[in-house]
Amino acid sequence: SFTGEWTHPPAEDVVGALDLGGASTQITFLPGTTIDDTSTRAFLRLYGTNYSIYTHSYLCYGQKQALKMLMASLHQGSPSPQQISHPCYPSGYQENITMAELYDSPCVHAPSAPSPAQVLTVTGTGDPEVCSSAIQKLFNFSCGANRTCGFNGVYQPPVRGQFFAFSGLYHNLHFLNLTGGPSLSLVNATIEQFCNNSWEKVQKEFPTMNRTQLRDTCAASSYTLTLLLQGYKFNHTTWLNIHFIRQVANVDVGWTLGYMLNLTNMIPSETPQRVIGLQRSNWIAATVLLAVMLILIFCLLTVICLQKNSFGYESL
Repeated sequence: SFTGEWTHPPAEDVVGALDLGGASTQITFLPGTTIDDTSTRAFLRLYGTNYSIYTHSYLCYGQKQALKMLMASLHQGSPSPQQISHPCYPSGYQENITMAELYDSPCVHAPSAPSPAQVLTVTGTGDPEVCSSAIQKLFNFSCGANRTCGFNGVYQPPVRGQFFAFSGLYHNLHFLNLTGGPSLSLVNATIEQFCNNSWEKVQKEFPTMNRTQLRDTCAASSYTLTLLLQGYKFNHTTWLNIHFIRQVANVDVGWTLGYMLNLTNMIPSETPQRVIGLQRSNWIAATVLLAVMLILIFCLLTVICLQKNSFGYESL
């Protein structure tokens, strides 16, 4: 406040966080209801105020591991064990990978007897609808009776308030110029249009872009939409509450910075006494002195103006 006292902001001003890394994704916010599942509840004391926040981290649903699970799912559903048709890759794209490369992660369930040296041919088909459908198969969106959830049966209260979305969520949409607050309809249309492009066309449009990132743009942006809308249960209305950002106050946002600040106690849990250099009595004295000076200056200017007018009248 003006006097240097710390004031508690309303709960509506607390901003939630959405994070997408390589191996996991996280959601954290202050719900408007009681958190029923204690495993998803965390207590935070900040500047003398206690917060009970909802938070959960989904392991294996970071972007790198999710796209690897997608490839494995497409392989296991392919009629030919040596061929993979990838609907999220641009049409005309082709590459060879080995079974060892595909099933080298604990997040990916390998077939009963995989042959590590076997070579698989991956061919892009550029089909956004099939791509979205294949990504949705990575999730279990069903919830139990009388229970709200995110995905895979994990309890989650309805999203509430404003959110910052950063890391992979920001970069996936920033590449398509979709981080400036566009409507969900425009986001859907832009992603669909990009996913319909051929490999030759996207290479011509983005000649300096990294080949792997360019190949994965359709899959990554489609995964972002599925995660936010069907996973975290945002909709056309609450979508506008998501702010895709890279920085806050010229500082890059990321979980590592928050973890460091928390461990070093650089953000105090208790309320600091004051943040101004002068005591309240000094502020009052300074304000009165300033007011007196302004009155004296006004009186002086008035006298000068009257003297000038009187001199001009006498001359006339």
